Amino acid sequence: MAKVVLRRQGIGVKEKVVRFRGATLVFRFNQQGYDILINGKKVHEVKTTDINEAVRIYKTTLSSAC
Repeated sequence: MAKVVLRRQGIGVKEKVVRFRGATLVFRFNQQGYDILINGKKVHEVKTTDINEAVRIYKTTLSSAC
């Protein structure tokens, strides 16, 4: 509910939850980019200000590592 109120006031919420390969990833904005958390633990950091680009970079990085 608080996120809806912030969005109505024009304040962006800098967090996105994504399901990927059976895991729930949380992309949380900080000053340098996005922290990627799994189960509350920071596992990776992406240096970009666009949330969709951060998701794309993480997924391609993970896919190329396999």
